[in-house]
Amino acid sequence: TMPASAQDLESGAYVGVRAIGSIAEIDDVEGNGFTGTPRVVNDSDEVAGIAGVVGYRWDVLPLRTEIEGGHRFRFDLDVKDETPGGDIDYESNVATTSVVLNAILEWRNSSAFTPFVGGTVGWARNDADTTRTVLASGAESSRDQDEDNLAWGGMVGVDWEFTENWSSELAYRYINLGEVSSGALEGGDSISTGDYTSHDILLSVFYRF
Repeated sequence: TMPASAQDLESGAYVGVRAIGSIAEIDDVEGNGFTGTPRVVNDSDEVAGIAGVVGYRWDVLPLRTEIEGGHRFRFDLDVKDETPGGDIDYESNVATTSVVLNAILEWRNSSAFTPFVGGTVGWARNDADTTRTVLASGAESSRDQDEDNLAWGGMVGVDWEFTENWSSELAYRYINLGEVSSGALEGGDSISTGDYTSHDILLSVFYRF
């Protein structure tokens, strides 16, 4: 195997896995049909995820394109309806499934390290599993609600080709995953939000054919 620094980047297909670590937030959280005063207890969280990647490096342009299918695990969203008769608590565990297209522009050079910038666009489904608890009585009810959204974002990073067929990638990505909704709960009340946005650190390993 030739050292990576002595190789020219070759065009062709690749596959890989991607670990996602993020600091995320959900903005404009609203309580609909509340009888008291809505109070957002938590609208930011650290979230982990994993994705699979199928891509292609082009030779006519310094470009890679890839399809990324991923899943982000639990984001804890917590809201209260503060009423004179006793508060009502709404806890939503939000998980996200996404399929996106990444277009990545590379700065190709003679070293094993290739810096890049790119854009992301695709589909994201935010699944909110919400538990509604009347704190005075302990009465609970729950609902699972999906919201389909347009996802979009941008990234910057560097790819390291450490052998002829293998490379790893470290990147930062900002991504907007769209809105979250609890759907109508037992009392006819509900939670709705603005955008779920995330600052991602992406660590990927690729096999190049």
